[in-house]
Amino acid sequence: MADSGTELPVTLLIPTLNEEDHIGACLASVVAQTYPLEAMEVLVIDGGSTDRTRAIVTEWTDRIPGLKLVDNPRRIQAVALNLGMKMADNDLMVRLDAHTTYADNFVEASVHALRSSGATMVGGPMRPRGATPFGEAVAIATTSRIGVGPGKFHFDDGAGEVDTVYLGAFDRNEVLALGGYDENFAVGEDHELNLRITRSGGRIVLDPTITSWYTPRSTPRELWKQYFRYGQAKAATLRKHRRFPSWRPLAPIALVLGLAVSAVALLTPLRTWVWIPWALYVGALLGAAGLRGPKNALSTAYAMTIMHFSYGFGLLLSAVTSSRKPS
Repeated sequence: MADSGTELPVTLLIPTLNEEDHIGACLASVVAQTYPLEAMEVLVIDGGSTDRTRAIVTEWTDRIPGLKLVDNPRRIQAVALNLGMKMADNDLMVRLDAHTTYADNFVEASVHALRSSGATMVGGPMRPRGATPFGEAVAIATTSRIGVGPGKFHFDDGAGEVDTVYLGAFDRNEVLALGGYDENFAVGEDHELNLRITRSGGRIVLDPTITSWYTPRSTPRELWKQYFRYGQAKAATLRKHRRFPSWRPLAPIALVLGLAVSAVALLTPLRTWVWIPWALYVGALLGAAGLRGPKNALSTAYAMTIMHFSYGFGLLLSAVTSSRKPS
């Protein structure tokens, strides 16, 4: 242990829904933590899984004394996190994701960073590691600034204040004082909470010593659905706060609008020039993908295209509807 303070009792929050392919590896990395198991309460808040998720969690109770399986009848992840915070035995929270495995010092580094920085929320970069060939392409796409923009939590560029982090460690009293996670958000609840934190004067700190490995979506269909929902969530944030947390969402919006303009332009004398911006776009994708080697360049560019357009369509379609909830 780094110092005696890191042995403060901590609660790990793990929302789940049909995670039989990932929850075992997630819990195995919890057992491997340098943080004492007796100091960790582990709440798996399950939204009614119909696969073997709940059975697998039960199998780990002998190895993790503080492991509890909690029901989340509403299924929504934000609801799960609020339930976990309210029933936890501790004030110190570390959020985990079932799709992720963790370095053996993940909890220790998270607690140390929270205490030493004085921030409201701390977390590490989102380090993807694909489990399939397409998943590997998605992993490359989500570590490219052409793929996901300049959001610092996607990269290992160094510690500092940011607008959001992956997962996060925090004091529940500070988060509950802000209203907790917004349960109107089916996805993107962490970004929305972090916007409230910074608007209230709190600080969010990225610390690259907090290490984990996220398993990205493994098929084009899953990736499209994921980023479409991200776009919906960003539209909900805009409706709630009347502002975007950053300018990054404007890029996929511009692509979708550009596609519409190009379709119209094909019916005009400008059709001769329509291909130029799209050729530049495709060239930028292939160039960015090729920087990581030619092997996955085409599939990585394909993944980037899915991410950009699904996000843009989700944001625009949700922005013009009256629904207040991302579906």
